[in-house]
Amino acid sequence: MLEVEDLYVSYGAVNAVRGVSMSASAGRITLVLGSNGAGKTTTLRAVSGLLKAKSGSVRLNGKEVLGHSVHRLVRQGMVMVPEGRRIFPSLTVEENLRMGAYSVSRADAHQVVTGIYEKFPILLERKAMPGGLLSGGEQQMLAFGRAMMSQPEVVLLDEPSMGLAPGMVDRVMTRVREIADTGIAVLMVEQNADAALAVADDVVLVQRGEVVWTGTAAEAQADTALVHTFLGEAALGA
Repeated sequence: MLEVEDLYVSYGAVNAVRGVSMSASAGRITLVLGSNGAGKTTTLRAVSGLLKAKSGSVRLNGKEVLGHSVHRLVRQGMVMVPEGRRIFPSLTVEENLRMGAYSVSRADAHQVVTGIYEKFPILLERKAMPGGLLSGGEQQMLAFGRAMMSQPEVVLLDEPSMGLAPGMVDRVMTRVREIADTGIAVLMVEQNADAALAVADDVVLVQRGEVVWTGTAAEAQADTALVHTFLGEAALGA
């Protein structure tokens, strides 16, 4: 379980994140919604160790991990799939996957990569292809697979549908749901509220660096006026 409490992150004199608290539980997807500049990605980057937080608490299975390095957090069971996927375009699909396995033994890595291919058959078909030649949706699957190579307990996702064709968005969200259904806690930032709410369990609405509402995905879908107020009319489908 991931617990974030009273998190503050500053850029110089500007408090970009102000007292944010949220959690993600095993087998559930916590969706973080908010307009551009609301502090969503900054929160994720601080939780993942990519940014230094000013104060607050981040607990992984009850243990304080705020300020730990990215590499240490991966070994402790938390991994982030960044915005834009950030795969290695010149490496093959399998080489990309194995880059995510530095925290597991070589013997375990072989077993894990076999399991990834079972979960993502398209990656098996493309295993010898350079990652840069995959479609956007296939690259996102590769980013998911690379993250899963570390056998995480918590996965942080930053805008997984960004730049994808509309027909691919639902497939990617289905994969996110499948990741959670294996017992992994998922904390996801996503601008496409309509698609994300269809698979999420819990919702945290962030505005100007602060949490302004929390509830279930069902409650958010039932109160579309609430989401429209903070995200605009384009946030949800008709």
